[in-house]
Amino acid sequence: MSFDIVEFLKNHTLLHGVPEMELAKAASTMQTVRFTEGEWLMHEGKEGHHCYFVLEGTVQVHTRSLIGKQVVLAELGYGALIGEIALIRNEKRTAGIRALNDVTALCLDRAAFEKLAEASPHFHESMTYAAELRMKHGMLSKASIWSAIPDSELRGLAEITVRRRVKRGETVLREGDPADTFYMISSGRFELRSASERRTVLGTGDYFGEIAMLTLQPQTVSAVALGDSELLVMGRAEFQAILSYYPPVRRQFAEVLRIRRPDLSMDASYGSLEKDGQEAAVPSRRVPSDTGGKVSRRPARWIDLLFVLGGAFVGCTVLAVWTQHPLWRIAALLVGGMVGPVTFVAYVRSSQLLGFSPARLASVFLSSAAVAVPLAWMAERHWLFARTDSAGFSEWTVPLSVALIEEAAKLIVCAVLLRGGRMRFLMDAVVFGAAAGMGFAAIESIVYGWSYGGQGATGDMLAVLWVRTLLSPLGHGTWTAIAAAGIWYGYNRRSAALVRGSRAWLLALALPLSAVLLHMLWDYHFIVGVWRVLSMVTVGAGGLLILYLLIRKGARDEDMAVTALNPLLQREAADEAPGLGEQLEAKARSPLICSACRTQSPPDARYCARCGQALKLGRQSG
Repeated sequence: MSFDIVEFLKNHTLLHGVPEMELAKAASTMQTVRFTEGEWLMHEGKEGHHCYFVLEGTVQVHTRSLIGKQVVLAELGYGALIGEIALIRNEKRTAGIRALNDVTALCLDRAAFEKLAEASPHFHESMTYAAELRMKHGMLSKASIWSAIPDSELRGLAEITVRRRVKRGETVLREGDPADTFYMISSGRFELRSASERRTVLGTGDYFGEIAMLTLQPQTVSAVALGDSELLVMGRAEFQAILSYYPPVRRQFAEVLRIRRPDLSMDASYGSLEKDGQEAAVPSRRVPSDTGGKVSRRPARWIDLLFVLGGAFVGCTVLAVWTQHPLWRIAALLVGGMVGPVTFVAYVRSSQLLGFSPARLASVFLSSAAVAVPLAWMAERHWLFARTDSAGFSEWTVPLSVALIEEAAKLIVCAVLLRGGRMRFLMDAVVFGAAAGMGFAAIESIVYGWSYGGQGATGDMLAVLWVRTLLSPLGHGTWTAIAAAGIWYGYNRRSAALVRGSRAWLLALALPLSAVLLHMLWDYHFIVGVWRVLSMVTVGAGGLLILYLLIRKGARDEDMAVTALNPLLQREAADEAPGLGEQLEAKARSPLICSACRTQSPPDARYCARCGQALKLGRQSG
């Protein structure tokens, strides 16, 4: 067996020039090992003290992306040397290796490996170069900015990419430098500084220098290492070649430019990049009907919420009628006031792909209840109902005034809580508007119920609560969501790219006016009795139709932004629909939360479509 090993080593291309005596010494320390199909030869992140020459079978090299998803780097067969990177760099394993079938290999320990490296400069140089290439290939594979590039061509990209170590406090880029370098962060953190913008911290998987490269202007920021870090550096010619050859990558960077610098435009030398970024992000081939060709959205948990709160309301109603105890009457009042509004907000939120945390949504809901309701009440009492000649809601001026006051109060809450320019998507305005409207509706229902319950009429109080609960989706939440969408069209800088010409301003005016009109018609007592309820349902249905169209438009915009920045999702959407097990697994996974802007993104996304920074597993907090 020793002779066979020596012959194998002598004929190996990496060991040409190694003296036979050294090969014999190495062979004397080697052992033949066998692995069964599916067995792991080595695990990523573990200590490495040996490497293998593959004699028979095939192995698969795996690594984990930043979001924890497994990425296949290569499949290797006879003669391949695996596991050498950990020995060369004295570091933990950078990838895991699994047997695709029964594998036989020669095991080489660290001491024998180092002796071979000393005996043959060719062996050492070849191993160092191969390890460097594999390292860069693995780093590029973990970041999805290149996910649209086939893996075989990604290895070529690794060859033209330079790895650079950076010390803490080192400035690698200065504002005003020429646009000739693109940087990708393979490890560590960098702070981007600019005289005109707030500071931004980027980490593993992020990149910088792309704005100057895309606009062919001097660098707009300085980059300083916050700790010992490592970069992958690419020159301008290579960067331009990649953009010209891979349209999905062009669309990614067009979207990144719109996110980070919406005031700048792509240089004309890049052709139709702007058009690519807006239109070509729609998947070209639809998937089966169960997925609809869109990015997977969060499961409809609002149904569970409806059953829980609805069941609690039914139980409290029965106990309040049966026992006539004040405690159950108060419980029915509170739960009844909340069940409709909370469920409605959860339903609208389930249509959003890129939402903020539930805590922020709850803050809008509660702030509207605590601020908008008293504000509207004082304004109505001071300017409207204090007048002795008021004709009530049978006079159209009264419901119009109420609609204007209440919608304005709710929108003030939205404007205060959504300041800061992060309301990038139409769905942001719709969801936060629904939350503000329903916070108002919840307190209003509780106040109405309390006014009846205070007179001792439990049946009347419960009747009012049940009617308002059933009608709540038709009222405040819908109106404020519509009005907030109009405000978004008027002030969001991206609206010009999504709606051409003056239509954006037309929507900015028409949507708030529609909300006020719907609110006014809802309150206007032009008929009574059953026909009054029917008119309210009709008005509410009109509002729901407008809201449905806004949600549909907003969801499409989110899908386009996510797939433009994460083309791998688009490619997966065009593949065969996942099986039941995969669908259940996807639903069980929690959304990724961007550590920079706190946006919740789909579990399989790699980059946040709101701020453009890399998403990372295990960074949901912070």
